[in-house]
Amino acid sequence: MKDPVCGMEVGDKGEKLSYKGKEYHFCCASCRWAFESNPGQFENES
Repeated sequence: MKDPVCGMEVGDKGEKLSYKGKEYHFCCASCRWAFESNPGQFENES
């Protein structure tokens, strides 16, 4: 899986967030926060 914010490959043990029926995975809380702040900017990049 790829972090939609920074592009880092991540496993399924990191930060997670469900948005519009899809689960997104993040390398850290700051990337998750960036996504939550503006999901439309990132949702199609994963």
